[in-house]
Amino acid sequence: MVTKGDQDIFYKKLGEAIRSARKKSNLTQDDLADQLGLTRVSIVNFEQGTQKIQLHNLLELTSVLNIDAGDLLTPLYAVMKIDQPGKAERSIPGEVKQLSDQEAGTEILKGFLKYSKYKK
Repeated sequence: MVTKGDQDIFYKKLGEAIRSARKKSNLTQDDLADQLGLTRVSIVNFEQGTQKIQLHNLLELTSVLNIDAGDLLTPLYAVMKIDQPGKAERSIPGEVKQLSDQEAGTEILKGFLKYSKYKK
């Protein structure tokens, strides 16, 4: 089962990746919020990991930042790997090297989609 602690770690790491990508794009939080039609507070909360980003916002964010979703999700593969609905496993860093960035990002996205489907 995915614990609240695992989710907190996941969203904190995702927020760090979003912040890093935003800064590499030379955008302020206000700039990014404007382009996404969100408030700066939402961007701050995403970056701090205190607000869960919706999938459509994540995809829009990657478009605005001109990056692949895998670029944001790949670093998270080392934090959490969800193989089955309701089951989270810590993965070892060596596993990340066996996957391309796109493959790792895709696996994480699939895991969360499975988890959210069975969570209801």
